[in-house]
Amino acid sequence: MTQNSRPTPTSATPKHGLGSFLIVLMPIMLAFSLSQFFRSAQALLAGPLREQLAVTPEQLGLISGSFHFAFALMQIPVGVLLDRYGPRLTNGFLTMVTVAGVFIFANAQSVLGLMAGQAVIGVGCSAAFMSALVLAARWTAPEKFATASGLIVSFSLMGVLASATPLATLVEAYGWRAVYYGLAGIALIAVVLDFILVRDNPPGHATHAQRGESVGDVLRGMVSVWSNRQVWLLSGVAFFSYPTILTVRGLWGGPYLHDVFDLGAVEVGNILLVMTIGMIIGPPTYGQLSRMMPDNTRGLIVFAVLVGAVACLLQAFIGPMGTGIAMVLMLLHGFLGSSATLNYAASRKAVAEHQIGRALTTINLATFGGLFVLQGIAGLIVGYYGADPDTGYKAMFVFLGCGLAVAGISFWIGTRRRSQ
Repeated sequence: MTQNSRPTPTSATPKHGLGSFLIVLMPIMLAFSLSQFFRSAQALLAGPLREQLAVTPEQLGLISGSFHFAFALMQIPVGVLLDRYGPRLTNGFLTMVTVAGVFIFANAQSVLGLMAGQAVIGVGCSAAFMSALVLAARWTAPEKFATASGLIVSFSLMGVLASATPLATLVEAYGWRAVYYGLAGIALIAVVLDFILVRDNPPGHATHAQRGESVGDVLRGMVSVWSNRQVWLLSGVAFFSYPTILTVRGLWGGPYLHDVFDLGAVEVGNILLVMTIGMIIGPPTYGQLSRMMPDNTRGLIVFAVLVGAVACLLQAFIGPMGTGIAMVLMLLHGFLGSSATLNYAASRKAVAEHQIGRALTTINLATFGGLFVLQGIAGLIVGYYGADPDTGYKAMFVFLGCGLAVAGISFWIGTRRRSQ
């Protein structure tokens, strides 16, 4: 922890019913699940886009990366908006943007159109996760935040599950454009529910909205968060850890299984479904472990990142030996490597309560900046070895594994020096 660390006392969280919190959280969880779907769907849409619009591997990386780039750019303003206006208004209005982006994507006839649609969807989805975490920070006791955030991530991964076998089945039956029109309707329902059900604070909880902040106050608040050593170190981990999982599950896992093992869309969806199940189980597991071992968060983070590195390197060298081996390694990476909630929980403890939104979105900025960079580089690697896809995917997994290893070792050394 740094000198800026000012955790909120447990007594600041009033008692209220769990049912009330779940009702308040439900609309934002729907928006978050849609966000998870959109960022993961490219793994299954890669085939139709390559066939119908002649999209190249490099262009696939740009299309998927457009979501993450726009999402990352929005994290700074989203953090300010959450602290100033609260989750209800911030997420509600931005989810309207999601609806527009889905229509743009569904009607696109070119790579530029697809990129524009993904970028607008990324803007619209940019507040959902952070809104859920801010609500959890205000509606739950600090010592329960890691567990609550883990459960939030796990539930949202229903959207990732839907982007596996269910999406493959629907695309084969109705086409990807029709599926996206239906998703626009679901997003519109999320907007309506947000404005009806979401409440920023539990009864009796003093509001921390900063509606009186000047531009200077906002900038000073951001500088305060960014100068917090704990947040800075966690951002470095966030740049590589979860982005590596989503680079595989959200984009290149599908083409890898298709090109290396010659699997059909539904078979690819089934294996990605297994990885997603691991991703669902992982966050609440780490959240519970964090609650049981509150002084060992650093060790849990290092463990998860290095396990992910090993899984990627094994995928490069022994994964191509069979679909069963590749599936087990994806499951291992999804389950043991999904420690992102630990990063958010640690950053939530590192700042004062009125800066929670900005701290959480700083970690999210690093996460989705990493996604944009890693998915783009992976696309360049796969495209470079276009005539030899086996070698291309092997090089991609080596790149991801080495990046994770460097991130994990750097975090371990940096935090060890700090503690001395």
